[in-house]
Amino acid sequence: MITNNDQDVSTVYWSLGQDDNWNVPVDLIKELEDWEALQAADMEEILTYSEFDAYQDFTDETAIYPPEKGLEYTALGLASEAGEFAGKVKKAIRDKTYDTEAMIAELGDVLWYVARAAAELDVHLSDVAKDNVEKLKTRMERGKLKGSGDKR
Repeated sequence: MITNNDQDVSTVYWSLGQDDNWNVPVDLIKELEDWEALQAADMEEILTYSEFDAYQDFTDETAIYPPEKGLEYTALGLASEAGEFAGKVKKAIRDKTYDTEAMIAELGDVLWYVARAAAELDVHLSDVAKDNVEKLKTRMERGKLKGSGDKR
């Protein structure tokens, strides 16, 4: 047992208040501060991802299509809406005028179909987003953002 007189000199202590009988290792305080910062970052990330799920839940109320063909319907709708967005971009290039509001509206439709397709696969949209973030992080760490192929 370490007494006040036999403290380990390799550990720096921080005295709380005037009472020298209660000392806390500085490295323990730093570790706690780091842990609290990580917890705050994790909570912020969880809240961000939970907004995806709230949006996906909302799309349940607006989904009108044959349930037995849900995946096919959402895949075709996604391709169609992505094509409409691409068409707006193409016309913007040709006409040299950007209809930002129209493009945003098409992206909203793309997002709706992505959310519904995820629901048809019985997966939360937040999980899709998290998986994508992790995939991109590992590619970034490995210097593989450029190139092609799913397994790079």
